[in-house]
Amino acid sequence: MIILGINDGCHHNSAASILVDGKLVASVELERISRIKNDGSFPHAAIDEALAIAGLTAEDIDIVAKANLSRWQQIPYLNRYYQHIAKAGKTDTLIRNFFWKKQFERYRRVLHRRKQPLGILAQKPYQTVEHHLAHAASAYYASPFGNERVGVITLDGVGDFSWGSVWIGEHGKLQHVDHLHQVNSIGLLYSAITIYLGFKANRHEGKVLGLAAFGNPEPLLSRLLAHTNSENWDDLFNPELVRVALKFGASLGQSVIRELCADLSREDIAAGIQAYTEKLICKWVQDRVKELKVTKLALAGGVFSNVKLNQLILALPEIETIYVHPNMGDGGLATGAAFEVYSRLNHGLEPQFNQQVYLGTEINRDTALAALEKQGITYEEPENLALTVARLLADSKVIARADGKMEYGPRALGNRTVMAACNDPTINDWLNKKFDRTEFMPFAPVILQEHAKEYFPEWKENHITARFMTLTYTVSDIAKRNIPAAVHIDNTARPQVLRREDNPDYYDIIKEYYDVTGVPSVINTSFNMHEEPIVRTADEAIRAFQAADLDALVLGPFLIRKVSAVQ
Repeated sequence: MIILGINDGCHHNSAASILVDGKLVASVELERISRIKNDGSFPHAAIDEALAIAGLTAEDIDIVAKANLSRWQQIPYLNRYYQHIAKAGKTDTLIRNFFWKKQFERYRRVLHRRKQPLGILAQKPYQTVEHHLAHAASAYYASPFGNERVGVITLDGVGDFSWGSVWIGEHGKLQHVDHLHQVNSIGLLYSAITIYLGFKANRHEGKVLGLAAFGNPEPLLSRLLAHTNSENWDDLFNPELVRVALKFGASLGQSVIRELCADLSREDIAAGIQAYTEKLICKWVQDRVKELKVTKLALAGGVFSNVKLNQLILALPEIETIYVHPNMGDGGLATGAAFEVYSRLNHGLEPQFNQQVYLGTEINRDTALAALEKQGITYEEPENLALTVARLLADSKVIARADGKMEYGPRALGNRTVMAACNDPTINDWLNKKFDRTEFMPFAPVILQEHAKEYFPEWKENHITARFMTLTYTVSDIAKRNIPAAVHIDNTARPQVLRREDNPDYYDIIKEYYDVTGVPSVINTSFNMHEEPIVRTADEAIRAFQAADLDALVLGPFLIRKVSAVQ
């Protein structure tokens, strides 16, 4: 059975995935093709690319799985949403006015027709999957937990009028436990503060996380808690915070944020919202796992891109291990929808952990050579490419690598990566300037798994999610000495723990670097210019390499060195 999964119903991160007999074989987000960050247009081009990656045609598709409900299917969720608004509006004039202004739109919106795939795909049978069920399916069916009983939790800003959900995953099926109401969305509150600090929502929340380590969470933490009923998540927010959830980027919500953040520094604001998020969600998760009688969690949704939060959840005494879906944001909904529909049609699907996250467009010898010759670029093909690159890294050179299939999800994991030595903390400022970025957190390291425990004492071999750079660890003294450029001010780092079987060519570079320097780790940051998606093709890799003026580029089996200016 061949299923095409698509995320077409949100405002960002449209994507397409291909599932063949329950196995994920291809996935690509539209942004990588359109070059528009977080592109939310209908993913026609992503569908075509995913089919090409899988070696299939539209005729081969048996069924289409669509993430997000239709407007008609959303009506029960929408009615619940307005019930909560009406309740909050009883004591808040602004919310009551919002409620009545939205009534015409409430009923008119169901007339909106959903866009369809082109050609024969429009004639294929399809099923829709509710937003948070798609997130849950992406986490559970791709998890390493097999038929064990596990908790499945999703948290994000909002989707299908909910901001989270809870499930039990067992014997290849998901059992619903709870959905969380949009009007209580901590994810939207975090995005509101992201906007207040001058950043972009759904894009720069990671900057707020990095900035938080430089600040004091008080008094914002206490101010937020004073507006929060943490003992009842059905009524978590008081009316002031409900306003934020209703219009987090507009005056209705931003006026509340301005009052809460009055006279506070940017660092203290970031620290306050981060501490609030950690405190509430960790306690809530702790209560849920006790109720569900589980020790392992599968997690998805944009809130779980917060790597510090993930570290704290993993550290809870009730938790043995967690698995965060590598594409935890809405780009993973296409995969989750496909998994869920396959499970429905086949009476369940035993979780099949896909160790490979290299599911996108491929750069190989032929495509690399064609791009180099087209642009007249001088290149070489070293007999031992890994050793050549390792020596350049040891000589403090900064090298991009674009080889093999593009990574699935937001993290660069070696195939569309920029590498540099971690021994000089000033490399962070240098890279930020080269790529025109503003980051408050050091760039993340990649480390050979054989040395992960030495550098990150809390790491364990069953922390599979660390292979995808989805949580932070407190570092050891040797890490502070050997890779200071990757260590944040709070003594944490976000590693990619690398095994050779996951990416042999990338592993060999780090291994050769270790043999040369005695350090089993280098910086790994995504290969893209500021506010652009990660590069996809060989042509894009060459352009980004030249624009950033890096020292060298690994393109397939070839090495391109920077051309020095003529004196």
